Amino acid sequence: MQDSPLKKLLLIILLAATGAALLLQFINLELKPQENPQPKTFKPDFVYHYTPPKSAGSRNPVPTNSEEVESAPAPKISREQAEAWLTKHNRNAMSLLAAFRALGDTNYLNEAATNFSNDPHVELAVLARDEFPADRRKWLDLFKQSSPSNSLANYFSAEDDFKNGKSDEAVQELLAASGKSQFNNFEMENQLDAEELYSASGKSPIDVATDSMSDIAGDVLPELATYRRLAQGIGNLEKQYANAGDANSAVNLTQAGMTLANQIQNGDSGKYLVNQFVGTAIERMMLSQLDQTTSYDFLDGQTPAQVAEALKQQKAETRKLIADFTPVQMQLMLNESEMASYVQRMKIYGEVEAMKWAIQQYPSATPAK
Repeated sequence: MQDSPLKKLLLIILLAATGAALLLQFINLELKPQENPQPKTFKPDFVYHYTPPKSAGSRNPVPTNSEEVESAPAPKISREQAEAWLTKHNRNAMSLLAAFRALGDTNYLNEAATNFSNDPHVELAVLARDEFPADRRKWLDLFKQSSPSNSLANYFSAEDDFKNGKSDEAVQELLAASGKSQFNNFEMENQLDAEELYSASGKSPIDVATDSMSDIAGDVLPELATYRRLAQGIGNLEKQYANAGDANSAVNLTQAGMTLANQIQNGDSGKYLVNQFVGTAIERMMLSQLDQTTSYDFLDGQTPAQVAEALKQQKAETRKLIADFTPVQMQLMLNESEMASYVQRMKIYGEVEAMKWAIQQYPSATPAK
């Protein structure tokens, strides 16, 4: 059965909607002490196990209970199509990751992890999903080694250090991250690979666009959860410094947190509205620990209260944009060519600019000012 136009549209705006929800989580959790994590059942050292493709008559096995029926995501392509794609690309790292996202089959991620453990795309996929928790430090070190100029590797490592009570090590990772201009989570590369896979599988341009966006949402959400935990760790330590009277250390830590927020909101990462939401929430968390009436050089001479007010205005503008875009959605989904143009603009210019463009196409659908 083909997806309805409404379902396709909902897939496209999934990141924006999720961003709003995550922003509320950030606000509700600001500066609360982190709870002790529940102990996990760790997996042993990973070993690659691969399930061969099923025959055409049984390619999607029937789940054994109703809970599995409700929770199992529907594969976007058949296993045969995925295998054909993998054969064409010699089962390289990127093709395995694309197949993993399309089918939701961790066999493919496991294969990529076994055969391409030095590939940063694979390392990030493993870390974001905490695929091998017993070996997490090993994968963090691999990611830092393969991506020495990528601050994201340091941020993931800092989050793990905070979780394990290693505040000094976490601070060193934050300092290292702050000195790097590159912040790359490979979202755009992954999206392009997904588009190529779905196109090769015979999907329509709209299906290609929406299914690839859905895959990116699956990548982004666990990464954002890592940023949230990292921001909480920074906020907790920031508060400790402030309570101990170490104002300089608190300010330095705030700067590191602001740099994290800035990197999330810029470059390819910043093209997605959900990242804009989360970056802004982190800024608010960082600023809340400072004296609200003191001017700081790293805030361009402004006070935290002034910056917070600017963020508040920015939030109001974004909410208005979303409100103006809402009635346009129904119009946009009826025009396949404009829907495709909207998705392409999202990739090139970002969601905000794509939404503004869509509103310009349907001025009569926009509420009167």
